[in-house]
Order: sequence, then C-alpha cells, then structure tokens
Amino acid sequence: MDPRNILSPQPRSGVPGITMTDDNNEQHSFQELLQSLQNAMVAATAIERSSTPHLRYREAHAAKPVHKHPGLDPSKASTVWTTERAYEAGFLDCPEEWGNLGQGAPEVEDTIPHAFHKPTTLDISVNSREYGPVAGIMPLRKAVADLYNAHYREGKESQYTWENVAIVPGGRAGLIRIAAVLNNAYLSFFIPDYTAYNEMLGLFKNFSALPTLLDEEDGYELHPEKIKEEIKRGVQVILTSNPRNPTGHTVKDEALKELMDVCRGRSTLIMDEFYAGYNYTSDCDGTSVSCARYVEDVNNDDVLIIDGLTKRFRLPGWRIAWVVGPKEFIKAIGSCGSYLDGGSNVPFQEAAIPLLEPNFVRAEMRALQLHFRDKRDYVIRRLSDMGFKFRSIPDSTFYIWLDLSHLPPKIQNGLGFFEECLKEKVIVVPGIFFDLNPQSRRDLFDSPCHHYCRLSYGPKWDTLKKGINGIERVLQKHDALPEGYTGEAEE
Repeated sequence: MDPRNILSPQPRSGVPGITMTDDNNEQHSFQELLQSLQNAMVAATAIERSSTPHLRYREAHAAKPVHKHPGLDPSKASTVWTTERAYEAGFLDCPEEWGNLGQGAPEVEDTIPHAFHKPTTLDISVNSREYGPVAGIMPLRKAVADLYNAHYREGKESQYTWENVAIVPGGRAGLIRIAAVLNNAYLSFFIPDYTAYNEMLGLFKNFSALPTLLDEEDGYELHPEKIKEEIKRGVQVILTSNPRNPTGHTVKDEALKELMDVCRGRSTLIMDEFYAGYNYTSDCDGTSVSCARYVEDVNNDDVLIIDGLTKRFRLPGWRIAWVVGPKEFIKAIGSCGSYLDGGSNVPFQEAAIPLLEPNFVRAEMRALQLHFRDKRDYVIRRLSDMGFKFRSIPDSTFYIWLDLSHLPPKIQNGLGFFEECLKEKVIVVPGIFFDLNPQSRRDLFDSPCHHYCRLSYGPKWDTLKKGINGIERVLQKHDALPEGYTGEAEE
C-alpha cells in the first residue's frame, strides 16, 4: 500500500476524537498535521526500501522464490538469515573479534562460579549402539519425571511417571512432534515469540494458526484475560513460551495458576519452558518457574511442557530435550518420532541421567541465576547510559527486547540497526523475526516488531562487552548518543 494514500482529508464527522469547526485556522492546522504525518511515513518507507537488509529480507521471504532448483523453497531456512548475513560480513573469518549478541544459546564454558563442570568424555555402553526407543530410554524418562515431582509436585497426590515423558532430539523436534499429533483445531500463538514457531506453524495443515498481538504498553504481558478471549473465539490449542522469548519476562505464581485454571478442560496448553532456570524473581535461590506446579492431574490436565538440556544445563550440542504431559499425548508424541526424527542420541541420553538429580539441579540453577543476573544488570546499565529506555527490567531468560524507535531513521528499525551493527562486528536479531507470520500473510512494514531488536547476554563476558561497545560505536557514528555521554572504558 502506498503510504501517500493512507492519510487523506476526512469529513468533519469521520475523524475519531476530533470535532471539526468552520474555523479556517483549525482546518489549516489539521491539514498541516496530516501533511506532516504523510511526509514522515513516506520518508521512513523510502529509507527502508533503499536499505540493503530490507531488500535482502524481502528477497529471502518472497512468496515465490526465484532459483534454479525445482522443488526448492529457500525461504524455509529463514531462522538462519541473520547468521548468513554475518558470515558475508566476515564473522567466520575471525569470530573471536565479534560481539555476537544474536546467539540463542548460553555460554558453554566451565567458567561460571560454583557451576558444575560438564562431562568431557562419555562411557558408551554396548546397548547404546542399538537403535534407541523413539520416545527415549526409560531411565532418562524416569529421571525427568522424578525431577519434576521433586521441584514442582511435592505433597501432591498426582505424580508424573516415566510414561508422562518423551525424550526428543531438541526443542524444535519436540514442537514438531506435538504439531504432528494435533487434530483439526484452532491454535493461538502470541506476538512476539520464539522464531521457530513460525516455521512449525507454516508447515502443518492439520490446524489453523491464529495470531494474537500482546500489548506493547503493557510490557507484552500474557494475562489470563487474554487466554479467556482466545477460548471464547473457539481456540482449542494455545502455544506460548514462559519465560518469554524475546521479551525476557515470565508469568508466575497466581497469574500462572489462573492462566492454567482458565485452560483446564477447555484448551490444550503447550508451554515452552526452556528458560525456566533463568529466573531472577526469587533472589536467585535456584528455583525455576514451571506450570507443572499448578497441574492438578498429570493425566487429565491438557498441559504439554517442553524443556531440556539446551538452555539451563548449557548443553545445546547434546540435543537432548523432553516433552512432559498426559500419558495419552506422550504415547502419540513418542510414536510419531519414528517417521519424523528417529529419536535422540542414546549415549547422550545415558550421560544426561546423573545431571538431573534434583538437589544437584537446584545448586546448578543457583549458580546460573547469579551469573546471568550480573550480566543482565551490566547490559541494562550500559544501554541506559546510551539513552535506551526500558518499560521494565527483564526478570528471566538472557534476552533484552530493545526498543529502537527513538533513534535516527536509518537505525530506528531492527533491520537497519542490524546492518549498521554488522559494520562494527556486532550481531543482533532484528525484531521482525519474532513477528510470527506464518505464510507471510502480513507485509514487513505492518509488523509490530519492526522497530525492535533482540540482544542476548548469553555469551561469555568478553564477547558481551565487545557487543555492547560495538553498539556504542554505532550510536556515535549516527550522532545518537545522549548529550554529555562520556562512555565507559572497557578492556
């Protein structure tokens, strides 16, 4: 749509909130306002349409990609777009010189104070040479069930067993297995949220995906009232992350309990809890946030929980994750793995079992929370000094949802900011990737996430400081630092 056609003079009764009179001065002022808004929109659109990353993004996400390979749709690989652009800018040549704040993984080195050292060798049993069960080996399924019972279900009559757990080769595989067993249903998802949902929702035709935009003014909070509204319009499945990626906030305590009460018996709740351990709301005491605490009956409540070793155990390369839920769901999710992914690596499943001892996990989460809270506070302080504003401080995950709207036009949108950051050897993720837009139904310029980017404070300290210093240079280059800003000396 041509923005010049959006704003046109309205009749006196057609402008909400404005009472028109016959006074020439008021009419003239109104026309000036319209012209000013029109000019601003045209200018912003012109900048974005001439921006290299905007053009590349549109090309990569074209409805009918142009290429020479019959049957290939390159747009299905959209989640690695930022990485590919970084490779083109030289990231692979000297990655140690870059501040990669785009990575969706935590630091994996054994340098976090009081955290356990990860295994460096595996004792591979003869049995693990065989094909493993597609639902996972029973000892690991039991270890996951025991962990959830110890941390979230102490004193409750209904307890998880190994039959309530399916082991899957990573979170994406878990989501795809769940999607494969859904029936013809309306599935509600929320904006912004985890990028991989976009591909999953666009691939499957056995359900209809309905987007729901969370309120920016409300900090993108997922309120129980919002869930009630979704159920009223016939939604049977609800998919969300908690703690939330990319906003770094969590639904907890009574709000989480009420949310689950609303869903009980009316909608299946799929809860992505991969960041459950990155919880800074309880003074870093090692407790994690999980809806498992508020499940009444583990086999009757339609609640599916996805988690694994990837984030809070800092083992993304192991590809060991799990789905916890009612036996009937888990049986179907386990079975469909035979034709979707073949199951998880058996030696790594065996190696994961001792890592899930409940007291051991609590101590590990305590060390994790203290370390990442310090990194969060550092990033918030540096960015605040540079003039960025935060409606609230993230209380979970290792992400910051950064509002760019106050910056100069060239860098006040995620893709433009991303392009300029690459020039300073910094990687961020443009906010557009968290606008879950299956089958690209909405245009780029209509995205509510366009003027945001996501920063990760998952990397180790030296990488993190390189990234923040690089952002400072971007702002300095565009004369966007606050008056009197003196910067901060960093090694």
